[in-house]
Amino acid sequence: MSIEEKHDEDFTIFPNILDENLSSKKRKDLYRLPEWMSSLAKRFDSRQLQTETTTSINQIDYLDEDIRSILINNLSIQYLFPVQSQVIPYLIQQNQSHSPIPLADICVSSPTGSGKTLTYVIPLLQCIRHRVIRAIRIIILLPVQDLAEQVYHVVNQIGNKLQLKTALLAGQQSFEDEQKILVKQQLNGSWTSSIDIIVCTPGRLVEHISRTSGFSLINLRYLVIDEADRIIDEFKQDWLNILDNAVGLLSHLKNDFQPYMLSQSSSNRKTYQKLLFSATLTHNPEILQQLNLFRPVLFSSSTSIIMPSTLRENFIICSITYKPLIIAYLIQNQLHSERIMIFVHSKKDVDRLSSLLKLLLPDNIKVSHISRKLPSKKIQTRLNMFEHGQIQILVCSDVLARGIDIPNIDCVILYDLPKNIRTYTHRIGRTARAGKLGRSITMVEKERLIMFRTTIKTYRRNKLKPMNIRKENFSFMLNDYQKALEIFSSQEQKKKLKQKK
Repeated sequence: MSIEEKHDEDFTIFPNILDENLSSKKRKDLYRLPEWMSSLAKRFDSRQLQTETTTSINQIDYLDEDIRSILINNLSIQYLFPVQSQVIPYLIQQNQSHSPIPLADICVSSPTGSGKTLTYVIPLLQCIRHRVIRAIRIIILLPVQDLAEQVYHVVNQIGNKLQLKTALLAGQQSFEDEQKILVKQQLNGSWTSSIDIIVCTPGRLVEHISRTSGFSLINLRYLVIDEADRIIDEFKQDWLNILDNAVGLLSHLKNDFQPYMLSQSSSNRKTYQKLLFSATLTHNPEILQQLNLFRPVLFSSSTSIIMPSTLRENFIICSITYKPLIIAYLIQNQLHSERIMIFVHSKKDVDRLSSLLKLLLPDNIKVSHISRKLPSKKIQTRLNMFEHGQIQILVCSDVLARGIDIPNIDCVILYDLPKNIRTYTHRIGRTARAGKLGRSITMVEKERLIMFRTTIKTYRRNKLKPMNIRKENFSFMLNDYQKALEIFSSQEQKKKLKQKK
């Protein structure tokens, strides 16, 4: 089951424009990059996650003493990771500047599990903590409800200790309940904000701007766009124009693509700083231009594909017929892991694979599944059970492929070959987070070897190692597999009959 290597020229889907080994011809072929994305970019080595190469919280003088105490005593954080050590002091220093020119926008491209959330939460909360009047000063934007809820809990852990109030606007509560949390009407008819920070999705933000009386963003100082590439891909940028209008900012006056004149700055024109975060941030300046970035500064990992060094990457070439059986064999005979997450493309495959694994694996190995059609409460319940070891195997669709942080996932299995390197990066990024060891296994059908080479193997040539699993290895399980297929087929037939009735 080995692959015969070809010495093709590397196929780069997301080029590392900071790679000094790229030929000049290749650089020209990729993009004509502005300086901020190439020579002026600030690099850091995201692979150095060991304690001896990271920064101790106790040694940091740019963080307030009580914030250091919260990190150490409440969040059990002793060290800053490389991206945090680079970006946090930069943002705090920016905040101390009294220049009439707006703050430069920030783009951060760093591996999954490298601590991106705290990279913006820590400095921004410190920067607004001494506000006198409560008003919305930070908006943190995420593409989906689950990610928004996760970030909200992180912000709340620190914000509550600093007397900063945070609201989650992502549909977990009714729109009317969200409105009650956001603003209060005074006896004289005026409105006051009850919130300092909002964590939300683009659609919900626009809805509140349009429909919530007294919802004011004129004091906004920071807009964080987390999972920025996904927000750019999935949402039309109308939300940004609506936000700019709510802030009182003419967006075309604050961008990096025409000269900024000091004469345009006035005390009544509001500006805010944008901070973009992603593990697979696009390096296409035309796409980023949609966000009207002002004099952007890029912080980027120095590794070409941004993955942690603690991750062990494998692949198995197999027939589609035996995929579920091979996974069951691996779980019982080779992985011996407490927490395994398996990604599949569709809900139908989620149901099929989880059902077959329940039939093939012993009762002491608990299997469950998650897909977008499940209610949010059920998803959260299963995630909590998975996190606490009550579920060992979690089969899921792309609902969990990005951003969701579940600690101590030992292994991620990709049941289906991802369509591109970005999807691959986000899926395997659920393991080996925050400097911990992890493993990924990609199942590759023989018919899709060419696609595998061009999308992933070529780009990860020295990282992806084959696993040699032969039919004779799992032949003792073939009879059980046949019975499991028959039982599953019978169950599906009964479901169809019930639906017809």
